[in-house]
Amino acid sequence: MEVLWRKIGTVFVTVHKYSDEGSQDLPGEGYQTRTELFPQEFSSGNVSLKLKGLQVVDAGTYHCFVRNPEWSQEATTELRVAAVAPVFIDVLGPQGHGIRLACRSTGWFPKPELQWVGKNWQNLVMEIVTNVTQDRDNLYSVVSHVTVTEGEDNGDISCIVRNGLLEPERQSAIHLSGDIFPRVSPWLAAFWVLFALVLIAAGACAYLGYAAKQKASQKKTSEQKALLNFVCQELRETLEAQKNAFESERGNLRRTTETEQDKNTQLESELKVQRQKNETEQDKNTQLESVRVTLELVCKHPEITVSEDGRRVQHNPQSPWPSGLCGALIALGNEGFVDKDHYALWVGLAGGAGRLDTTSQKGQRLRGNSPVTHRINDNMN
Repeated sequence: MEVLWRKIGTVFVTVHKYSDEGSQDLPGEGYQTRTELFPQEFSSGNVSLKLKGLQVVDAGTYHCFVRNPEWSQEATTELRVAAVAPVFIDVLGPQGHGIRLACRSTGWFPKPELQWVGKNWQNLVMEIVTNVTQDRDNLYSVVSHVTVTEGEDNGDISCIVRNGLLEPERQSAIHLSGDIFPRVSPWLAAFWVLFALVLIAAGACAYLGYAAKQKASQKKTSEQKALLNFVCQELRETLEAQKNAFESERGNLRRTTETEQDKNTQLESELKVQRQKNETEQDKNTQLESVRVTLELVCKHPEITVSEDGRRVQHNPQSPWPSGLCGALIALGNEGFVDKDHYALWVGLAGGAGRLDTTSQKGQRLRGNSPVTHRINDNMN
């Protein structure tokens, strides 16, 4: 006889295999020490598989195949895994006017639901905070907190945890007597009332003090403002007097300056007239008549060559000439003069010109070696 249990997934996974030929009774890979068959009951038709150490991943569809030399049978079954755990209620202590409670449970699958109920199994109406977490084994833990106050129907408080697969539920209960709730002493209430009255009185005193201080400050500010206005008025009057004195002094200075300017203008006019008279007199004394002359071919510097018509000169430093003559590069005119008011020009090859005034007798001509007395006036234009 042969019995084969397999789990159906994307592929068939062998869970356990049995064969009476060769006495084979072997678990599949990953199921060692976790599976068991009952060969002594095969004759009665019991080919059940016992799966131990159940895990969440074991949930799924399983296939059973039975065969002997005369017939074979097969069937499938669904395995659903659920886990439950004990529930605990902890008293965390007073909070405000009530008692803080916590309900906790660890090791549930699938995800559980938690419910707080009071007397007559009525849901508690106070605020409830519940957190659910899942660990690496896919098992869930749940923690819930509630604050229970006195005066409600809350003598017996129960915490119930359940899941959707199993009918049985887990719960824990606690009885809260009236003595456990925090009491408010009448002396404490009186203290808080008195404390509030003290705070109000202190606030009123502070306000009155602040108002009085503000009034004194305003009065002081008014006095300081009056004093400041008085000082400003005094300064304003002093500045006005100084301004008037300055304006008067400035007017005097302006009139004095204008008088001096008139005097200077008059003096400049007189100097201009005198200067014009002097220039007129000087022009009369120095006015001379110029005459065009022809240059002397003989009476000239040795290095100067005069053209035949006496109109052009050329510097010739290589020409020999007897020493002892004039060293300036000049040449004299060849014309005579009628009177002393005429003059002859001399020409200098070094870039200058001058006037030659003579003292010879009227009509005498200037010659190369003629004994004449003369002077040269430089800087003539």
